[in-house]
Order: sequence, then structure tokens, then C-alpha cells
Amino acid sequence: MVRKTVTCISLLFVGCGISYFCTSRYNSVKDLTSNELLIGKYFSNEVLEEDYEAILEIPKISFKRGLYKKDSLESDLDKNIMFLDVSDMPNEENSRVIIVGHSGAISNAYFKYLYKLKLNDKIYLFYNNIKYCYKVKDIYEVTKNGTLALESNKNEKTLTLVTCKGSNKQLVVVSTLTKEEKYN
Repeated sequence: MVRKTVTCISLLFVGCGISYFCTSRYNSVKDLTSNELLIGKYFSNEVLEEDYEAILEIPKISFKRGLYKKDSLESDLDKNIMFLDVSDMPNEENSRVIIVGHSGAISNAYFKYLYKLKLNDKIYLFYNNIKYCYKVKDIYEVTKNGTLALESNKNEKTLTLVTCKGSNKQLVVVSTLTKEEKYN
């Protein structure tokens, strides 16, 4: 009798685990599908006010994701990648664009493959009908302590990507603007 009870409880836990896994994967796929639809609208000039303000693309890691306006309720690190509040926009003179995102094994770890980037890799930011083309010029790690001091040349436009690397480090990828192209 005890053996049947243990078997039933074990099967119940396995069933709950499978259910949780399937639900989280479905939500992940649903989020990706929604994101891809909004990206399609962005490139076809059908973006609504509450939709993406920009699109970040990193070809080397097959990454393409939309960014909401800084003041949007959807601009939340637990939901997406996001511009830091102190970030400039790419069309500003000598702009310092800073985008952050989670890494690791969680479902919203959009920057989980950022560590694969190398010097001279290309990064694109689509904003206001302009494709901003950046080239990676520096990659480094800093100790995670709640603040992040970034240095940049005030005479160039930069795009900095930041994510966690383990529990006590942050990975910082700095790129500089190489060209701007109109699209559409």
C-alpha cells in the first residue's frame, strides 16, 4: 500500500513538472510570436504608438527583438530588453545608447548568447526609419554591485549592451557607429 502511495505521489509531481514546463514553453513561444508580429509591423510602417520604438538585431547570434519606449509600461526588464533611463536615442549627437537584458536559463533571458560576440561583430539598431550600423569595439566584465560606470568617447556614437554573467558579474559589450542607412 505504501509503495502505491509513493508511486502515485511521484507520478503527480512528474505530471505537475511536465505541465509547468509545457506552460512556460507555450508562453515563451507565444511571446516570441507576438514579438515577431510587432517587428513585422515595424518594418511595414504599421507600428502603433504603444508598439516598438526600435528594433535591435545582432546577426551573429540570430537575435532580433523590439524595444518599447522608455516610459512605456512594457519597458520592463522582466518582460523584454530595454533602454536604460539614462540612455540617449541613436539620432542624438554623440549618442550613448544603453540596452540591458537578462541572460541565463530563465524564459526572459533574451541576452543569453551575448557572450558569443567578438570584436568587430556587427549590431544593428533600427530607429526612426534609419538603420544604425555598429561594430563591436570592446567587451569586458565588471563586478555586479548595483551600479555600472560606463566610459565612452564623447566624440562618437556608441551602443552598449549589458547583461548578467553569473551571479556576481556583468558582461558589457560596447560598439561604435560605423554608418547610418535610410530604409523603406
